[in-house]
Amino acid sequence: MKYKNIINPKYESLKNFVAEIPEKFDKEGMLIYDSRNTVRVFKQSDGTKVVVKRYHRSPFPQRFDYTFRRPSKPKRAYNYGLKLQELGINTPTPIACIEEYKWGLYSRGYIITEFCPDPDLRLLRDEPEGHDGLINALARFLVKMHEKGFLHGDTNLSNFLYHEDIKSPGGYFITTIDINRSLFVDKPSKEVCIRNLMRLTHVRPTLTKIITKYAELRGWDVDWAIKFVMQKLDNFEKRMELKKKLKKK
Repeated sequence: MKYKNIINPKYESLKNFVAEIPEKFDKEGMLIYDSRNTVRVFKQSDGTKVVVKRYHRSPFPQRFDYTFRRPSKPKRAYNYGLKLQELGINTPTPIACIEEYKWGLYSRGYIITEFCPDPDLRLLRDEPEGHDGLINALARFLVKMHEKGFLHGDTNLSNFLYHEDIKSPGGYFITTIDINRSLFVDKPSKEVCIRNLMRLTHVRPTLTKIITKYAELRGWDVDWAIKFVMQKLDNFEKRMELKKKLKKK
């Protein structure tokens, strides 16, 4: 097994910690997520915390692809994190990424970032009423993302974190995570931007409120924006339901 590590120069002091991650990952740290990928929080000697996400082992086509054709998931997460910060879009600072190679091909990898203790925005899905300020702050953040050419690859409410901050637009500081599947597009169209918001939530009242505020901020027709995204969401859900039925047969 061979490893290729990229370390943010600001975190050169964590070089040894990064090198030991593949060996220690399953034995140390606090597990906070374990599904397709696994996420742990590690505490450093000075008390600071860092997040380590281990991506699942890639199937052969992806292994070949990530070795010879395009950047791997951890490398994209690392590079995109740095680019977002350059653009002024809040995301945890990338510390390092690790690529694991087996028989000359990429196998799996790790992304290490600063720890953000903020809760995610799933409360908007579960409690859509009484959070107009938070919805407005999220809409402003989404507008900023798109105006700077960033299209999040998974705009699920769980990938946006928040805390109250009177200095931030809307009174909340929003941070985005899980960005490795994202795209950077020069001047994305209305349709592309609105479609990018489709997966925020399947709860229609919440999604309607977010889309309404987003469209208002951009000076776009609100009725058109809501109709467009709801049609896309309906079509997506029908496809997912069809897939489930086919799997059962």
